[in-house]
Amino acid sequence: MSLSINLVKYEAANDGKLYETNADLIETAFVTSSLLEELKNQFSLAEKNIFEALGSEDHYSIDCFNDSDVEAAIRKLEEIFLSILKSDGKKLHGKMEPDAPENLPSKYSDPISSEDIEDSISRFRTLTNLINVFKLKHDQFRKDDSAVLKVG
Repeated sequence: MSLSINLVKYEAANDGKLYETNADLIETAFVTSSLLEELKNQFSLAEKNIFEALGSEDHYSIDCFNDSDVEAAIRKLEEIFLSILKSDGKKLHGKMEPDAPENLPSKYSDPISSEDIEDSISRFRTLTNLINVFKLKHDQFRKDDSAVLKVG
């Protein structure tokens, strides 16, 4: 099952209700189940009702991150990113010959597999995409309650 965190801007009425009509998907980032669980353990999700149309009481619920947690979530994701950079750097750097100059990482004692490189790129992409979605919410929609970070 593919998990994602979506920045969605819903139509909002004066009564504070969010409506599905004219909803705009601003950005999506896919997330691993383990990373989502880590975020959910630190930041509780809020349940919001999304109404189908103005004047209708028909609605469904979505899980989303609280606006008040967005800044802290960005910091947490950046910490995870730095940790992975350090870990993958050691893993890949450990395959270099000890006398190879640091600025020329082209002399390896063990070949770096393309699978190792692909795994690192995939982890980096996942985290940078998530950081981007949270930063969009923080930077462009901070005071907009109709723009939510929805777990999907």
